[in-house]
Amino acid sequence: MKKFFVVLVLLLFSSTIFVGCFGDNEGDIKGTPDVNINMTPRQIVASSLTNFEDIVEAVAPAVVGISAVYGNIESVGSGVAVADGGYVLTNNHVVEDASSISVYYANKTSGSAKLIWADPSMDLAIIKTSVNMPYLEMGNSNLVETGQEVIAIGTPLTLQFKHTVTKGIISATNRTIEISNDDGTTSYLQNLMQHDASINPGNSGGPLIDSAGRVVGINTLKVSEAEGIGFAIPIEVAKPVINHVVSDGTYQTPYLGIFGFDSEIAVFYGRTLNKSGVYVVNVDSSGPLGKAGIKSGDIITSVNSDEVVTMLNLRTLIYNYKIGETISVGLIREGREISLEVTLSERP
Repeated sequence: MKKFFVVLVLLLFSSTIFVGCFGDNEGDIKGTPDVNINMTPRQIVASSLTNFEDIVEAVAPAVVGISAVYGNIESVGSGVAVADGGYVLTNNHVVEDASSISVYYANKTSGSAKLIWADPSMDLAIIKTSVNMPYLEMGNSNLVETGQEVIAIGTPLTLQFKHTVTKGIISATNRTIEISNDDGTTSYLQNLMQHDASINPGNSGGPLIDSAGRVVGINTLKVSEAEGIGFAIPIEVAKPVINHVVSDGTYQTPYLGIFGFDSEIAVFYGRTLNKSGVYVVNVDSSGPLGKAGIKSGDIITSVNSDEVVTMLNLRTLIYNYKIGETISVGLIREGREISLEVTLSERP
């Protein structure tokens, strides 16, 4: 499990364990439900609401607190249901390698959940709750603009504070964050949304919601040495995965095997003059893109007929396909446009 501190801190709170694991059926739900909270499984549509309080009341039943157990340690995070069937989107670092996962509902009950899918490179995971529950609409994070209002709901610090609501604005889009890992390596989260809604450890995996009550991002980290600088993963990258999981019950992420920057960033570092696409920095020769002949210095510009603009965009497009499928990858190499056939595979 990764924990990042110093300048950037993942919004995960750990404490001594005090809760056991739960079973896998309705009979194992703990607590007396608050009958004033409507937990009937349904899609919550709040687009007609204009009052802030009404929007919060409408969307809250789809948000959960998460307790993940690691040995004698309990880590607290957040999540949001995004599809019928109890499918909850959260951060990978909230549930990675957990021996058991429990969820805490808005109606003051709790139950169990199991991990369905995870991608550490995007810090996203999907868990499935033991009972069905309400879920939120997903907005279009590509349309999110600087200055628009957003709401964050999560579980800062302890489960006692679950369903804490804060409000802010989008401060910037398309941010790239460099993260130092426990093992001494460096990784990057790209194309993040920066916002100033107050978030703290425990908010990890909680939703960033627009003024229409739709999920536009998943909160992942904040700057520890400043106030009001938090980051969320755009919801667009999760949409194709959610579709696969709902349809098939599971999904195995195709392995890219490259590390790349958005060309806009590569231009800043003098690597290229091309301002669109993904500039390939490193290639795993045993991965599918490496085997297909993609090299360092290439600029990936399309997947099949879809344009690639950013690294997040590339991942989103790849997530539409399954392992074993063949795609056409368009790229620019030394000023020439070429196309390569890539058969998607799992990590070697």
